[in-house]
Amino acid sequence: MSIEDLHRDVLELRKLIVEMTTTIATQNSRIAYLQRTLNRQRSYCHREKLQKEVQDTKGYINYSVAKNNPNTMVMTNNGSGVVSSNRGDFRSSGRRPSVETPQLPFQSSLVRKGRLLIPQPTQPPHPSHNATAFYAYLSSDVAHPGQGQILKFDAVKTNAGNGYHPNSGIFIAPETGYYVFSWTSRIKHYGSTGEDHALELIINGQIFGSIYMKSLTGEDGQATGLATAHVNKGDDVYIQTHHQDPGSGAIRSDFYGRSSFTGWKLY
Repeated sequence: MSIEDLHRDVLELRKLIVEMTTTIATQNSRIAYLQRTLNRQRSYCHREKLQKEVQDTKGYINYSVAKNNPNTMVMTNNGSGVVSSNRGDFRSSGRRPSVETPQLPFQSSLVRKGRLLIPQPTQPPHPSHNATAFYAYLSSDVAHPGQGQILKFDAVKTNAGNGYHPNSGIFIAPETGYYVFSWTSRIKHYGSTGEDHALELIINGQIFGSIYMKSLTGEDGQATGLATAHVNKGDDVYIQTHHQDPGSGAIRSDFYGRSSFTGWKLY
């Protein structure tokens, strides 16, 4: 093969490569165009599907609402709202409205969506059969109670579970669990010296918490304690004056403010 033949073959190969490169570029351009077209078609189909689901859901809601409550607003065939009277007559513009019903069978997902959008009747929660809660306060002042004395909160307002005993002032836990307890002490200065008292929360014979309140000339105030504790069934819980300090004056309780004891079971 001569040099001229080789040169001619090289030129032909170069021409072929250029043609193939042009063809590949054209094909890539067409592929990109087809990909964009496919994406637009997918977006359009998705939008159409969503619109169809919305229309079907609206039809299901109108049908369900009208079925459950005839005296409500329904959608007519032309999309206008008409309110029916209690006698069943419709105040419309001359044509009797009809409820839109879905033309195609509902899928389970659409049924669930429709049910979620329909207002559901609410019912007040029913208390548990084993609910435990109590609240009681002193019906009158307790003058100079002394140290380590159990306060008998005799005015019982709540006693679910019957765990609180006003005659002794002791709450006996009917069940084991976590409980919240709160106690309030009110004092007021009437004499020449101030009044002060400390009250302790006692659980199963152990001091679990305490509060302190001091009143000076002409002052009137309250102190409140709050505690959460694990209590076993049968444990005693009560409020007592300080085990070492008897305090001074009276523990007040009247319509201006109550000294009280309350508690409830968390779980």
